[in-house]
Amino acid sequence: MMSQFERFGKYILLEKLAAGGMAEIYLAKSLGAQGVNKFLAVKRILPQFCENPEFKEMFREEAKLSVNLRHSNVVPIFDFGEERNQFYIVMDYVEGRNLRQILNELKRQQIQFSVEQIAYVIREAAAGLDHAHRCIDGSTGRPLNIIHRDISPQNVMISFDGEVKIIDFGIAKAETQMEATKAGTLKGKFGYMSPEQADGQNIDVRTDIFSLGIVLWELLANDRLFTASSEAAILRKIRDCQVPSIRKINPNVPPELEKIVNKVLAKDPNLRYQTAAALHKDLNRFLNTQFPDFNSQDFAVFIKNAFAQSYQESKRKLVEYAKVQNPDDKTVVTTQPPVQSAARAEATVIDHSVPPIGEDGQPLNQETNHKVDLTGLKQGQTRTNVSMSSSVTPNPKTMTGIRTGVTPPRGLPSRPSSSSDLMETLISWFVRGGVTAIFIVGGWWAWQNNVFKDLLAEKPKDESRVEQASKAPAPAPAPKEEPETLYKVTLNSDPIGARVYFEGIDQGKFTPVMVQLPARKSIHITFKKDGYYPYEIDFTPVSNAQPLQANMQPLGRAAYISVLVINGGSSPVIEINGRRVGDTNVQVYPIPAGVPVQIRARNSFTGAMAETSVSLEADQKKTVELILGAGLPR
Repeated sequence: MMSQFERFGKYILLEKLAAGGMAEIYLAKSLGAQGVNKFLAVKRILPQFCENPEFKEMFREEAKLSVNLRHSNVVPIFDFGEERNQFYIVMDYVEGRNLRQILNELKRQQIQFSVEQIAYVIREAAAGLDHAHRCIDGSTGRPLNIIHRDISPQNVMISFDGEVKIIDFGIAKAETQMEATKAGTLKGKFGYMSPEQADGQNIDVRTDIFSLGIVLWELLANDRLFTASSEAAILRKIRDCQVPSIRKINPNVPPELEKIVNKVLAKDPNLRYQTAAALHKDLNRFLNTQFPDFNSQDFAVFIKNAFAQSYQESKRKLVEYAKVQNPDDKTVVTTQPPVQSAARAEATVIDHSVPPIGEDGQPLNQETNHKVDLTGLKQGQTRTNVSMSSSVTPNPKTMTGIRTGVTPPRGLPSRPSSSSDLMETLISWFVRGGVTAIFIVGGWWAWQNNVFKDLLAEKPKDESRVEQASKAPAPAPAPKEEPETLYKVTLNSDPIGARVYFEGIDQGKFTPVMVQLPARKSIHITFKKDGYYPYEIDFTPVSNAQPLQANMQPLGRAAYISVLVINGGSSPVIEINGRRVGDTNVQVYPIPAGVPVQIRARNSFTGAMAETSVSLEADQKKTVELILGAGLPR
């Protein structure tokens, strides 16, 4: 399919990425000198707002504020200007997705962020916010007092390389604004406001911290915090600020992280984190103490796996976009995929009568400027006509296959144009004649001495072997090895932080963690944690994004049971003392010694169920076999 690319000032707009209430964002390419260019994101105000002074002023303020932001966790601004009466901002292009898009994709795949991944995302976002809050005007040296006021999953970008960046300071508040926000005016997304923001009160940097806390709570709970049927009802909930306990919703959240959540979501701003730097410090300490082996590279692998197809498509698209020629000022240039055959070739010619413009606004210096006529290809001809339109005079000696005038007959030399050319021609013919004479004399001598006859009569010594080898059938090609199918499996444990072993080999990973395992192949997995009995299981992945939960027992007097379920289907549900311990056969599960333990299994598809009770002595091991009946659960 044919694509259209718009020339917009110094940039080529390649693809529309997003469109909002007042602006649209494009993937673009800069027009650098000597073919050097860079992929960028161009944000320009919509045409219907071009004559609106308020919107244009807000857009100008975003550029003036953002141009001072230089931090790895903030999307930087490179350029700002006006083209065809439209304001635009040029930002760094983040090859990834915003947090809302990522959450939607993870939900579709039935997987979730782990606790350490969530803490990492919020920690990085807090670092970007702290930089914005403390940003200094480079021209005056005065604090800009930036408040984002719209922190939400849509404005947190995560690249495929695991980088976290804050975007869109379009409604940020600063002292440099011409008109301060009046009391009672609401800006930002409903559901991610602070209580004072929802109440129309004066706000400061702590409102951004509260909004980031909402994002943290929602990631841990995998649910929305402030939601209702109307915007007014949402605002009432925010003003009341009744935040449910995160550990009651997600027991895997450590108490240390719960304290951070409670502090960042305090209704009273004075009880909250006073700076984003303080929040960043506590999250960093939490990660270092609770998950010392976590690193950003593992997070990047997780994102790339979740968006494997989109990641590959993005790379392929950027490679194709890199080949796009710099269009002229005609505004639009059309391109198409490479032609498959000469008969289908189309004569697509880009007019170079107007030279490309460099970053300095001056025409680029070009050595040649030509048009290629492919009409001959469509008519089945073999010659290609190239018309030259250049200030550089072509050299006839190097113009192979190019019609520059009258073409001399094939096999005859061109007419010499000077004495030197005549001398070169004579020498060339003399050399050719000498070589020809040598071949003739040598051939006559070889014939007289029966050289050719002897060569033709002689056979190789191993002729029989050669003939047998030629008659032997060719060996069959080796069969291609099919690539092994891998399934993503999320390993969880209660409590979290258990070390993972595959077939007794330490994997250097701690729960919760996502791993890739061979499909439909059994693997022995062991979970180990100080103060708890090891949890062992033979696990067979039967579907992608399959979870595995290990419920570990504290050390003490314990016995061990293995549960074998018959007629339980592919994923039987197994409960011990009313606690679900897995959806596959349980092996070497620790239970309290000397205490009756109830074991129940259920077929999740048919509803068939069976249960029993066992009591074992300390260190005793037993396999419990449950045969599920055909009836409904009792």
